[in-house]
Amino acid sequence: MRPDIVISGAGVACAVGTGCDALWEALQAGRDGLRGVERFPVNEFNTRVAGLWPQWDHTKPEACTALELATAAAREAWRKAKVDGTRRVAVIVGTCFGEQYTGFSELAQNVGKAIGATGPCVTVSTACSSSTTAIGLGRDLIEEGVADVVIAGGVDVLTRQVFAGFHALGTLSTGKCAPFGDPPGMTLGEGAGFVVLEANASGLTPMARVLGYGLSGDAHHETSPDPSGSGVVRAIRSALADAQLDGTTIDYVSAHGTGTDSNDAAEWLAVRTAFPHQPLISSTKSFFGHAQGAAGVIEVAALLLCLQHGTVPPTLRAKPPRAGAPSDAVADGKPRAVKVRHAVKLSAAFGGANSALVLGEQPWQRQQLERRPVYVAGLGTVSALGLDVPSLVAAFERGQPLEGAVTGLDLRELVRSAPVRDVDLSAQFATAAAALALADAKINVRGPLRDRTGLFTGNTQMPAKSVDACVSSMDKRGILGIAAVPFTHMVLNAPAGLAAKLLSLKGPLLVLSAGRSSGLLAILRAAQHLSMRRCADVIVAGGIDERPVKDPGITAEGAAFAALTCEPRDVVLEGWGTAGPNDPATAIARAGCGPVDFTFDCSFAGSAEAASSAFAFLLAAARIRSGTARRVLVVSASDSLSCAAVLATPGA
Repeated sequence: MRPDIVISGAGVACAVGTGCDALWEALQAGRDGLRGVERFPVNEFNTRVAGLWPQWDHTKPEACTALELATAAAREAWRKAKVDGTRRVAVIVGTCFGEQYTGFSELAQNVGKAIGATGPCVTVSTACSSSTTAIGLGRDLIEEGVADVVIAGGVDVLTRQVFAGFHALGTLSTGKCAPFGDPPGMTLGEGAGFVVLEANASGLTPMARVLGYGLSGDAHHETSPDPSGSGVVRAIRSALADAQLDGTTIDYVSAHGTGTDSNDAAEWLAVRTAFPHQPLISSTKSFFGHAQGAAGVIEVAALLLCLQHGTVPPTLRAKPPRAGAPSDAVADGKPRAVKVRHAVKLSAAFGGANSALVLGEQPWQRQQLERRPVYVAGLGTVSALGLDVPSLVAAFERGQPLEGAVTGLDLRELVRSAPVRDVDLSAQFATAAAALALADAKINVRGPLRDRTGLFTGNTQMPAKSVDACVSSMDKRGILGIAAVPFTHMVLNAPAGLAAKLLSLKGPLLVLSAGRSSGLLAILRAAQHLSMRRCADVIVAGGIDERPVKDPGITAEGAAFAALTCEPRDVVLEGWGTAGPNDPATAIARAGCGPVDFTFDCSFAGSAEAASSAFAFLLAAARIRSGTARRVLVVSASDSLSCAAVLATPGA
């Protein structure tokens, strides 16, 4: 049987206040935290309302940090869980914008330091589905034995630039948002939320159980959801399969529910498709706005509090319902008494990254699926050395480091559907390397295989030239002149989202940040996903680096991707392991590594950060393919975590 993973504590800081008590009081009273913005000037905009954390001194905007906000929520969750200090603790933080658009890996590390965690620290950045996905990934780490306890959640701070970017997209409501009601439009918010996950122990009274989660990609548009809702349906079905539950047992859905016409209509269509019995649905964004990467976990916290009181949360301002919306979005103004056996939390995001989480109150016996072997089917690389793996191998053998800019890349030669404009460098690198890996694997992604082919990437920074273009547009034209297209690329998962769209990859979509271990971590998470789940047949995974416009210290760029499958190929991923920061020995031990012919680390890739460990993985696979080695170890250690992978000739 699979272990019973429970939520033993929760903490939140958002527009209605700090702490779960403040959140429950607001839910009971039907009181939202949406108000006029004081922290930064908004007179130029046609909306002046947002959901800001009231604890901050609005006269000192420089004091507003993501770490401060995250720490407030994480420490509350930690106190309530009363975790034994001797246990191994991992940290997973979901975020859209990190710490002022940088420091993605460091954000998880610093949250870990604040609570004294010594295990792996991972940042998930799938835009507005980040923290929902973080909870699912935390469940996996406990099941795999990587950690005894995981504190998982998310954080995002609302800045004037983010406010201006969404204003330029035309998605903001002129007043307080009314999910499923009128007028349509989004109200931005900010906040942080964390939950503590652990295997159930005697005497522990859990808030809920994490039964399953699912991921998918829309492969439709950078910012708009697929109007058919099919991507959300795939995430729901994957989550239900993971939980080993029938959809008819779901009594309530916590919607993403942004309030925009496009999101609400697509999401409600997806719910009607996935659940023919139409469970109750509501959106708590009507209380605290859209807190971006933290939205999912704050909404989970609201749901947990309601479940403890035998209720479900309401949607404010959802009456009368908008055309194409549910007729009953719990528009009562206060929580409704409902007995919930199982609930689903939905999140959707820029780049088409969907996530669904299944929660329940009672223990649910789930069978452990048989582990499937995972093979390396194809390799794809983009670097200053060229677009082929043999050039990479030759450079390594002559001791030439991977340095310099990528030149001569014409994406349309590899992907005919690629547009001529508006594909930033990071997206070009990701798309090209993924396309080359699939071609090398002789995998033609067509028909039903599109829904079962995923993309996992490791990144440490936003697309550099898009960030520069966005900032330059504001410098030249003022805050109202922010360029909308570059703004949509200013999320860590934008390259993966566009690559998935151009290559029609609609399976699980995940973006991780863990310093120099990012690329290898993405590959190992893809291997684990394929091995222990049945929602995908192929996952392309690796790392991406784009040289910053104004940082001469990073002189290497490119992407390295591997196409993984469970169909037998000439390179098998024999074992893999993850451990805490700078602890490669434990990661190697968990990978089950015996005698090897060669060991690869990240040194060859020079200043490339996220992709360095992925380049090492490609070199290892190439050595197995060439017959010059039968078993090779790849290892990477960073201040976030350590990873190890053993590649071998099948039967070696």
